Amino acid sequence: MVANQNKYTPEFKRETADYIIAAVAEGRSIKGCCEELGLSDRTVGKWVADRRRELGGEPAPEAAGRELRDAQRRIRELEMENAFLKKAAAFFASDRL
Repeated sequence: MVANQNKYTPEFKRETADYIIAAVAEGRSIKGCCEELGLSDRTVGKWVADRRRELGGEPAPEAAGRELRDAQRRIRELEMENAFLKKAAAFFASDRL
């Protein structure tokens, strides 16, 4: 049986995560809160992590991975340009001698 990924609305997830974050700040456990709400602590834990990241202004992991790949590609391009410029500089320097 495949679980329905859209079982809960984004609003429900956000409100639940906010409730859990507040409860944990008061000293309660995520697992205890989840049992009280009848929800899986693994699922809610992901909602809480996503919400904390959102509140902290951090990018989503997918965006961070994309930014890293873009940066690595740009570094490779710049290294190739640098190598070309070194060869060109050596060529023109040897031409002057």
